[in-house]
Amino acid sequence: MTQEVWVSSVMTEGVIGDKQGIREKYYGEDWAPPTIILGVAPNHVRSAMHRHYDGHALKREEFTEAMYVFDEKRWARQKDLFMAGPFYAVRGKLAEVLKQFDLGEGGLIEFPIYQADKVTPLPGPFYLLNFGCIKDSVVIEQCQQLTHDFKKQIDGYDKWGAFNLADGDIAVTAAALEGPDLWFESKLRKKIFMSGRLHDAILAAKIKVNFQFARARIV
Repeated sequence: MTQEVWVSSVMTEGVIGDKQGIREKYYGEDWAPPTIILGVAPNHVRSAMHRHYDGHALKREEFTEAMYVFDEKRWARQKDLFMAGPFYAVRGKLAEVLKQFDLGEGGLIEFPIYQADKVTPLPGPFYLLNFGCIKDSVVIEQCQQLTHDFKKQIDGYDKWGAFNLADGDIAVTAAALEGPDLWFESKLRKKIFMSGRLHDAILAAKIKVNFQFARARIV
């Protein structure tokens, strides 16, 4: 069914990015130490992350520059969606599916992952998932299970959050059917929206990632 809108709660899936066996390097910074205890990213990286999580596309130098593997067993267990520092990255079947769809101003940016020597590249390709579309189609008054995370009088804008979404909990207008196949909504935090076409292609490819999909209602 292509005339559908789906919401993914994968950004609140705690397993993504947990003990991956890889660590990062940011532009102008040293390599992170080979440990599963993650440090705090530099201020400019965190600032870019917050903008990115709202759906804004980033420049290449705002992302993680590269990664390296320090624990091969942990890395071998990672799926097609993983974390490159605080940013989402893809490989394999998921990357091939995403290449076929309109991802907005962002898209996929190839980046290197090295062996423990930080010199020898692993066979990829690996891609940073550069989000790049924001829509304003959610009808808050007709949604279920929402919490008011940020109030306009405090932060200058209204933002809502949600957990454990079921089919029909999120309501959108028909405007959601227009434009890119992957996007964020201006009023919701940490929810990735997908067209029915992209959702169906991900399921057809049998990609083993817990996207926590919920079908939106079109009102």
